[in-house]
Amino acid sequence: MNLVETTTSDGIRVITVNRPDAHNSLNRDLRRELKDAFAAAAADSSPDGPVRVVVVRASGKAFCSGQDLKEQLEETRQGVDTDKVITEYNPMMDALLSIPVPVIAAVQGAAAGAGWGIAMACDFRVASTAAAFKGAFSGVGLASDCGLSRSLADTVGQTKALELLLFDERLSATDAGALGIVTSVVSPEDLDEAVQELARRFATGPTASYREIKALVRDTAAVSARAGEEAGAQRRLFQTADHSEAIRAFLEKRAPQFRGA
Repeated sequence: MNLVETTTSDGIRVITVNRPDAHNSLNRDLRRELKDAFAAAAADSSPDGPVRVVVVRASGKAFCSGQDLKEQLEETRQGVDTDKVITEYNPMMDALLSIPVPVIAAVQGAAAGAGWGIAMACDFRVASTAAAFKGAFSGVGLASDCGLSRSLADTVGQTKALELLLFDERLSATDAGALGIVTSVVSPEDLDEAVQELARRFATGPTASYREIKALVRDTAAVSARAGEEAGAQRRLFQTADHSEAIRAFLEKRAPQFRGA
């Protein structure tokens, strides 16, 4: 079974994350397959290409829970792959950000960590009432990744973005809608049709105009640059006592006792 499935019909490219048993968490294989799928969508969105709008969705109950914790714990034990944000996450995000046509995220459930970053890198987010958003970074002594610190600040402003990332509380779909983080909130049974309706609107519209307007409005270069800065922050934070304590607390199923170092 492929971890990422793609279909194209009537100008609509649908990219489906298909790792539901692991809450669509991002392991190495999924990161690489997503990068390839995003890059293919970008190439097929050229002026003479078949793709006029892209939908990013996921199977199962969660949109994407972020980094695969089993993989992360094993890498932490072995002290390996500390540069995966640079070598795998950022190329995946650059590929997503390079898609020139409108990109819609269909968020049916939890979008946490890098999963929230992926959703924010899309141009529109249609959410089910069952969806929720959470940074899940400060709670383990890390910084955001996937350009989330920039894309979120671009959407809600610096002060609110700082609050959301530092307090690290679960944000419901309704509250996300009030903040402008999601385009619309619908019932779970109406999500697919709402996404398809929006996708059809773009697929039958003036694609050249949409492409130019998106390039003018979305500062994707700034999001990509911030992702690079976040990678540096992650590298420094991986070495801190607070992050090590967060890992130990997770394994021991207790609350972490942070020292601030």
